[in-house]
Amino acid sequence: MLALVLLSACGPSGIGLASVPERDARDDTAAPDDTGAPEDPPVVTEETAPPFDDAASNDWLFALDRVHDISITLPEASRASLLAAPYVWAEGDITIDGEAVPSVGVRLRGKIGSFRALTAKPKFKIAFNEFVEDQRFYGLEELSLNNSVVDCAYTKEVVGYRVYDALGVKSLRSSYARVTVDGADYGLYVVLETPNDRWLDRVYDAPDGNLYDGKYVWYGEYNYTLLDFGAGVDTLFQLEEGEDVAHADIAAVSAALVAHQGTPGFYAAMGEVVDWDAFHRLTAVDQLIGHNDGYSMNTNNYRVYFDPEDGKADLLPWDLDYTFLYDYQWGLSWGAANGNLTYACFADPTCAAAQRAVVAELLTTFESTDWVGLLDHVDGLTYAHTQDDPRRECLATDVQPNRDYVRAWLAGKPAELRAWWGI
Repeated sequence: MLALVLLSACGPSGIGLASVPERDARDDTAAPDDTGAPEDPPVVTEETAPPFDDAASNDWLFALDRVHDISITLPEASRASLLAAPYVWAEGDITIDGEAVPSVGVRLRGKIGSFRALTAKPKFKIAFNEFVEDQRFYGLEELSLNNSVVDCAYTKEVVGYRVYDALGVKSLRSSYARVTVDGADYGLYVVLETPNDRWLDRVYDAPDGNLYDGKYVWYGEYNYTLLDFGAGVDTLFQLEEGEDVAHADIAAVSAALVAHQGTPGFYAAMGEVVDWDAFHRLTAVDQLIGHNDGYSMNTNNYRVYFDPEDGKADLLPWDLDYTFLYDYQWGLSWGAANGNLTYACFADPTCAAAQRAVVAELLTTFESTDWVGLLDHVDGLTYAHTQDDPRRECLATDVQPNRDYVRAWLAGKPAELRAWWGI
């Protein structure tokens, strides 16, 4: 979250859900012993990793059949390094559900809002190949561990990403883990897939395009630059994967937006450089789950992928800490979105009508999915861990009201969206 109104999240404030087993509420003993991982796995590199649709792949790590056990061990020099320079890779070892991976890269994540020092409850990023070339964990190069310090329900990311996925937005897989660092209990974390080349391989038929980070550029304290198209900041988008084209692809979207915004041909012209279907779906889900810190509301926390098959920009979600929030809670309005592309779309009759049609379509799909079953399952799987998390920043008594709030949101938001769009 940036320098907006800092509202607490702690007040009442692959999906296949039909296959989620019924669980007694808060029963943490029913997780199956079999994670789906081989008993004696070989060293798995990018070249030898099984296909993502193979049962022996890394899907087991993102399943909600258990709270995974992740242990990070840091030499004294690495601890000192992370305390002094938290964003610089330090070398450590990691063990995931009993499987040890030596010499991995460890650094902290997060900036304004969710950053915490190593002595508190930080976000972690793990790079399996940072110090050992081509080292992978079941084909994964990286893994993100999110701290949920601003999510008293511990559910926003796990549920939110599954909503995106269920409604046709290319999304990230997630699960839960209990994390220890040098034997110290760091509590309950969200295990999150990292959007990189391995992720592109999984979700795109043509994974060799350019992937950019649309997160704000931070200069320290509350000094930052938000990134948007047509805002004169094209060269600040960080290239994560792909070929350096001097931001020509980002610049093409910006140039088209500047040239065609407010014109009768806006929708058709922008359709040459933007994947409108992907945009409409992302924007619909952003509004559905109240993603105040995403592209439309705050021009933050998104990725841009240029599919090499058509060259069009595909906007993608990232970092769901500040979701399930109403726009007015941050002094914002969906009627006057901050994202230049969203604002221009909603102001254009053709684009707005297309957005409205997608919202109607996705709400029908959303309401046919058993979100109550998912929330019941997550509650049974993780509630006990939320209560004895020694680094939890919310009160133990905050957890259940916040989970009830998420339930109420998912039940009531479709009617609110229909009213907003006049559906």
